[in-house]
Amino acid sequence: MQAIKTAVFLVLSFASAYTFARTDKDCLNHLGGAFTNVECFNGLSLDLIKENEVISNKVISTIPKNNKNYNLFRQYIRTQKDAKKYCELSRDAMNSWSAEKRTTVNPRYYDYDAAYYQCVYNALSNENLYLKTLMTDTSGVEN
Repeated sequence: MQAIKTAVFLVLSFASAYTFARTDKDCLNHLGGAFTNVECFNGLSLDLIKENEVISNKVISTIPKNNKNYNLFRQYIRTQKDAKKYCELSRDAMNSWSAEKRTTVNPRYYDYDAAYYQCVYNALSNENLYLKTLMTDTSGVEN
């Protein structure tokens, strides 16, 4: 029975590690086609979303709830999430200011799709840098 539990644990561990595999940043060195660019920027963005959430939770845990900065930080996080919608401007500007309606189930990516995902990635990268700076600045701060 113990061998079965160990085998199940190993299989589940491998499956979860495979499912949550990070995108290799080396993809930024191999950009060139809309599909490749979208996959790279989107994959890196998904990784940054997870990392930014972890860092922001650590930062907010250092701010007392009755401190004005607690709500200010929460507002910052909401604003950052909302700001990503403005990346649609990058996409639509390259598409004569119109949003294309997808007609197929399997999307085909275009350069304007890549522009959108690159904008999101850039916004998340800036957020990540800022959050890491805040985390460094809070070192030694206790609740």
